[in-house]
Amino acid sequence: MNSILSERILASKKLSRSVIDDGDIGLVVRYKGSQASATVEVASTTGDITFKHGALSSEVVDPTIDSGADDDGVIDVSDSTADTMGEVVDMINASANWEAYLVDCLRADDSRTLLLTLSATQAHKQLAPQGVRLYKDTSQNDNKDLSIAIMGRQYPNGFERTEHQINRVTTIVSTNTFGSGTSKVQVYEINPITKTETKVYERPGAATTETQSIDKNAIDITSDQGNYLLVRIVASAAAVTGLLTAVGETY
Repeated sequence: MNSILSERILASKKLSRSVIDDGDIGLVVRYKGSQASATVEVASTTGDITFKHGALSSEVVDPTIDSGADDDGVIDVSDSTADTMGEVVDMINASANWEAYLVDCLRADDSRTLLLTLSATQAHKQLAPQGVRLYKDTSQNDNKDLSIAIMGRQYPNGFERTEHQINRVTTIVSTNTFGSGTSKVQVYEINPITKTETKVYERPGAATTETQSIDKNAIDITSDQGNYLLVRIVASAAAVTGLLTAVGETY
């Protein structure tokens, strides 16, 4: 181990995140365009995402985003071009007016049932500098999962990404109440530049309602420089309630 890395490890920042149902974040969105105001909203029945900008309280749909070339300012998550979270975030970032990054989800996750309803919320970079968090609907999401991203200084300010960070997970505590079948604990390493997501760890989860604790004697996963780690519990049938905690560090 070289001396620079040793110094970084000694100065590492401890990380700990916990999420419960509907507490994990699908993505964060922020407006960077020239208008004075901008809002984002998620429809209650369809999960479609609408983007508006303009004068404060007089925002109109932003035509730089349109998933099906038929509805300005709307990402229709039933469109084949927007039915995964990777497609959604790429479409947002393709607009000159908006930027977004994924947090507690994978690019392959199904966007059609992923996000909770959100009323029109201010997303302008001057008024909401950390962006708007679009939370996941645990009860509806097809993965039946809770997820936590361990991403150091990249979170929650992922718009100004730190490329030299190394992230590590040493403890996972989970409780999952699910309808039937089994659950799994998984860890993915994610490279946000190449957009690759690699499962680096998996083990059976606890039985329904039981708490499982995996400490550093059983798990010690370190990302490559610039990558981050995503921890998730996945049930084979719909999760009713859940709690997931991940502990690690960044250096």
